[in-house]
Amino acid sequence: MSEEFQDHQIRDVIKINYKYTMGGQSKFFIELKNNKRLLGTKCTKCGKTWMPPRINCSDCYEPADWVELQQTGTIEVSTIVWYTTSAFIKAIPYGVGYIKLDGAETALLQGIFSENLVPSKIKKGKRVKVVFNKRRYGKMTDFFFVPDEEYDKWIAKPEYEGGL
Repeated sequence: MSEEFQDHQIRDVIKINYKYTMGGQSKFFIELKNNKRLLGTKCTKCGKTWMPPRINCSDCYEPADWVELQQTGTIEVSTIVWYTTSAFIKAIPYGVGYIKLDGAETALLQGIFSENLVPSKIKKGKRVKVVFNKRRYGKMTDFFFVPDEEYDKWIAKPEYEGGL
């Protein structure tokens, strides 16, 4: 075949309506949505506190009980996001990082927002607090973290609020 390959593409949109369950993690999302509480789990055998929560301990495989965690924590590692999906395009640049909540032994990957974002504002060891969207759906995007010193400014905005 001597003809050069030509690619023919047709653009289309596929829309799928889908309902899925959070299963054993449902309590985390219900408490987040309805009560602005961040729940982790604590192993009934070794006592390790997990965030994000686990139904069973990932270390010793024993059942874990629900526990409420503090809404403050420390950044373990972070980066700045410059390219994102349409859901977050208005927020760029923003940070993401692993946040170790006070009282937990593991870290949660979550958004970190800051006014005039620069790396020094979201570096390892920085203290952060949770900010909730006023309108919550029971999704991980219902909350994010901000540096301690910016907390009052963020919760003063009409679309956000502080925790308990």
